[in-house]
Amino acid sequence: MSLEYITQKIIDEANDYADDVINKAKEEARTISEEYESIAEKEYNQVVDAAYEKANEILHRTTAQSVKEKRINIISAKWEYLDNAFSSAIKKMCKLPNDVQIRFIAGLVQKYQRSDAELIFNADDRKRLGSEVVAAVNSASGSYKVVLSDITGDFSGGVILKESNVEANLTYDAIVTSERERLEEEVSAILFNESDVPA
Repeated sequence: MSLEYITQKIIDEANDYADDVINKAKEEARTISEEYESIAEKEYNQVVDAAYEKANEILHRTTAQSVKEKRINIISAKWEYLDNAFSSAIKKMCKLPNDVQIRFIAGLVQKYQRSDAELIFNADDRKRLGSEVVAAVNSASGSYKVVLSDITGDFSGGVILKESNVEANLTYDAIVTSERERLEEEVSAILFNESDVPA
């Protein structure tokens, strides 16, 4: 497993919700995943090696400290790396190819849309992805349509779906935050062997 894997896992799980309206998305995403497999493996090894090296440095640096102080330092280091892992997931989602992000965002909109709506992007994504996401949603939609909002948001990536006075937060930040609690134990297991933390 790797940070690339974690990012892809978050994306795949969200895409599963939209499979009923974009049947080909899963197969295309799998093709893209295979293209990045060697890169993901290399990055995984680098991240895990760095994590263990950092943990070992802390252990050696605190040999004169009490067991309790060692545990506090190890736990602190663990949470720092967990924060970095999830922050990295958001950054990597934002750097996915345009066509992948267009399919992904369009799928989310189609899943949650219940009436005619506006799509709010950040300033960069509005220019880069906005019109194509709108076209993708409208070409697949039945009763409801979307338009590109003149408003831009202050978030990393993804979209806010605005229907009248109701907004659905489909930003990457919100997706990762909602997944974090469920995935935290798995990510922790990737970065740290719990047996390395003194009792």
